[in-house]
Amino acid sequence: MKIPKKWITIGRRGFSVDNIHMLIPWNVSGIRINTGHSSFQWTYDIISRLKSLNYPMDQILLDIGNTKPRLNTNNIDGIEVYHQMEMTIYKNPQNIENSIWLNNDDFFRIAQANDIVYFGDGEMECTIVNVDNSKILLEVITPGKISKGMSIGIKGKDFFHFYISETEINNINKLLNEYSISLILSFVESAADVRWAKNAFPKATKIIPKIETQRAVSNIDTIFFECDTIFIGRGDLALSLGIEKIGIAQKELIEKAHCAGCKVALGTGTLDSLKTNAIPSRAEIIDITNSCLLGVDYIVLTSETGGSKTPYKAINHLEKTLSYLKGL
Repeated sequence: MKIPKKWITIGRRGFSVDNIHMLIPWNVSGIRINTGHSSFQWTYDIISRLKSLNYPMDQILLDIGNTKPRLNTNNIDGIEVYHQMEMTIYKNPQNIENSIWLNNDDFFRIAQANDIVYFGDGEMECTIVNVDNSKILLEVITPGKISKGMSIGIKGKDFFHFYISETEINNINKLLNEYSISLILSFVESAADVRWAKNAFPKATKIIPKIETQRAVSNIDTIFFECDTIFIGRGDLALSLGIEKIGIAQKELIEKAHCAGCKVALGTGTLDSLKTNAIPSRAEIIDITNSCLLGVDYIVLTSETGGSKTPYKAINHLEKTLSYLKGL
């Protein structure tokens, strides 16, 4: 049985310049920083600290091009929503208590009545009741809390596209001029996107496409020609393909990658239950075991560590499970 190495996502909620040294003894083979959640100044400070701790720079993985549209609200504590409750998303800021708005023309253009809208990685869903040019009325399917910065998408539609702004290009190249780090490309659609990134970021140690859209799956054979590692982002990929298809899609992507001589990193939802529970679910441990049986090269902890105040709880349970499997 092949035992995968660990990639750990870090974020400001659970890690800081002062405590990042606590991660080093865990012997992780990749530290992933998601630029969709962290400022470039924080990213720069963290990378500088990791360099001072002699962490290998080529094992820092900067996840770029995260173009997910994110909600705004005037309630700093977030807004609780309940099953069958109606809620409105406005196109522009509103001087209304508990208002939610999204400044994204594409969303209002693509959205249609009866579409399913999801929040985050799909943990909350709503049905669109009505759409007009300035607001969208929804009915809540799954309850939860809408918070500022929460991402939003439309189920079954490739709503996200590969795009990196000039500002992000300039910031990334400033980092690369000083630190030899690797890049993960969010929402890759084709081999041409990977080739573009190689030209745009010539000093990157490695370019790793993240497979999380139907278009990327359709173009996977040519994407393999441009890289030696792919990252399967199961959260958005499941929502793009349809969640019932993710198991077969994952298995086929792993098999095709290994036939092409390409390594596979697999993430999203690995130990999500630890955000609220003390121990992992049985399904999560079986998932990790199956990843080993399928020959995955890297298991990636994403929001379990990057968005958690207790990131070492997830790291500890992953390490415990992998250590047991290694001893078989």
